[in-house]
Amino acid sequence: MDSVELMTEAAPAKRYELIGGELCLDFCNTVGGSREGIARENIYSYGGVVSWAEQAGLVDKSTAESLFKKAVLAPEDGAPVLARAVELREAIYRIFFGLLQGKAPRKSDLGLLNSELARAQCRLLVGRGPEGFAWEWSCEEPGLDYPLGPIARSAADLLTDSRRLAQVRQCKGNDCGWLFLDGSKNHSRCWCDMRDCGNRAKVRRHRLKHRHGTQT
Repeated sequence: MDSVELMTEAAPAKRYELIGGELCLDFCNTVGGSREGIARENIYSYGGVVSWAEQAGLVDKSTAESLFKKAVLAPEDGAPVLARAVELREAIYRIFFGLLQGKAPRKSDLGLLNSELARAQCRLLVGRGPEGFAWEWSCEEPGLDYPLGPIARSAADLLTDSRRLAQVRQCKGNDCGWLFLDGSKNHSRCWCDMRDCGNRAKVRRHRLKHRHGTQT
């Protein structure tokens, strides 16, 4: 895929689709089209990472604004974080795509994932909420790479949960390669979104059926 422009700009107005059912899968889906065909990058700057993180619920508005301001003041710091985010995203995608093909993950991809986990581990805390104790991420003076920790942890949690890992699917739509968790009752979900890829497939089947009908 084409290299990502490593620059900081105003957070894009683009709305990201969050249909993966898991944080790491939603982050993988910030690439449109199909990586095995024609891919379309949707995160062009560090501002895009922050915008996605806010939409995904990783950070609130004030934290997002703080991260963006830091990147504007020090664009030389935002660029390498953007590069790390894209590298992490692609490593996670290759891991899950490979597993769907029955292939073992590359050592380099697992190494990259583990490297991001190690970097973020010091920000992972045990907190107490209304329903008991739970893991939470410290937002005190978050660094520019703050979003990467939860994404890496999400991938690790999914990989180590055999039941949910077995639910990972890839959209069967033409020009789509998005990943998602299939939580349907009979585990037969084929599309990232029935209103999008599913609807296009339905229309395509109807046209083919009509075309074959008129030729008989």
